[in-house]
Amino acid sequence: MIGGSASCTRPLHQALIPLAVSVPPAALFISGKTGGRSEMEEELDTQPALERTRPPSIETLFEITNFSRREIQQLYRSFKELWPNGTVALEQFHTLYATVFPEGDSKAYAELVFRNIDQARNGSVTFLDFITNYSKISKGSLDERLDWIYTLYDTNRIGYIGYNEIFNVVKSMYQMVDASLKPAVLATICRQHTKVVFKNLNISIGGKINREEFMQRCRSDPEIVQSLELFGSFSTSLLRI
Repeated sequence: MIGGSASCTRPLHQALIPLAVSVPPAALFISGKTGGRSEMEEELDTQPALERTRPPSIETLFEITNFSRREIQQLYRSFKELWPNGTVALEQFHTLYATVFPEGDSKAYAELVFRNIDQARNGSVTFLDFITNYSKISKGSLDERLDWIYTLYDTNRIGYIGYNEIFNVVKSMYQMVDASLKPAVLATICRQHTKVVFKNLNISIGGKINREEFMQRCRSDPEIVQSLELFGSFSTSLLRI
């Protein structure tokens, strides 16, 4: 994780690859209570339920994600314990991240992740939204992971990311882990860190990079590739807890 000005000189993936993307929700989901019904959670609640958004069947989710049937059941059970009606609002997502990062201000970062998962932009995240996105970032191919990360930075969906987009994500990550940083100190740290990203992605100051260029340059960086592989292994290990 990021923590302090010393991080500015650390590898690119510290700024480029936000390890908290799926770890906080996944960690909370998976560490939830494991008691409950069997029969694959009664086929993900196929019975009628008042005011509940039901996900597709386990078989459908098994086909469209990279999770096993048992992992899908495990994730759904924990998701439902946190949000019984089957949907998550932004405010609830804020609460989730605040629980994981009590020393920081995680609102900005939580909102970035929420917006990235809420592709329909309807203000809520369903279990289907969560599991398909989590599948990409934790068990997807290299291109799927890089595409997800690029979209996290391209918050306005304008087709490229520049200084402001990278700076805002970096800033939200620092705020998430340490809310005590003074505004002037935080701004200085984030400017330095953003310059590191620009240098490693070979972007001129004031320049921009589109999705294809971003993915190509990340693929050619062994450290970024290794970081994504390690993240995938760590994320998968959470499912065994």
